[in-house]
Amino acid sequence: MPTIPIPDFDDPKEVYAFFGLAAFAANLLESSFINWTVALQLRTIEGATCHDFDSAFGHFESRTLGQLLKATHLLTAIPDGMDLVLKRALSERNRLIHHFFREHAANATHPAGRKTMLVDLISMIELFDHADALVTPVYRSLWKVLGIDESMIERELNEIIRETEVRFSAL
Repeated sequence: MPTIPIPDFDDPKEVYAFFGLAAFAANLLESSFINWTVALQLRTIEGATCHDFDSAFGHFESRTLGQLLKATHLLTAIPDGMDLVLKRALSERNRLIHHFFREHAANATHPAGRKTMLVDLISMIELFDHADALVTPVYRSLWKVLGIDESMIERELNEIIRETEVRFSAL
């Protein structure tokens, strides 16, 4: 995740931009959870096929972050300190999506209140980034055991970028 920008605290639209950044960081964490749970599921299948990969991704991509955390608990033991961070990230993600603007309704009407909102959003972004930094090396090590290394991931990303460039080159 790139460095969190420093807000100017002078434009009411900053709250919405940082809300978007917080939602993006939460989504990255959710993607890492999907990768983790898929890798955990696939490690139980000897000689996993492309169909197994597609099936596992299809199953876990339709799950909420809370459901993914529960699934991960069923598939592996999570160290207490890490689990605490992940549960807090889940709680803050849910607060962000379901309650943030309602909680801050009065704050949105005043510059000092909007600053409070921005500080809250930055705190969430930092938490989501921290949780993602805990999860990413875990799932990457599992992917490596399954034969998916950094060079394979890089080739796939380059192919996606190439396909996107082709798709949009006519625009």
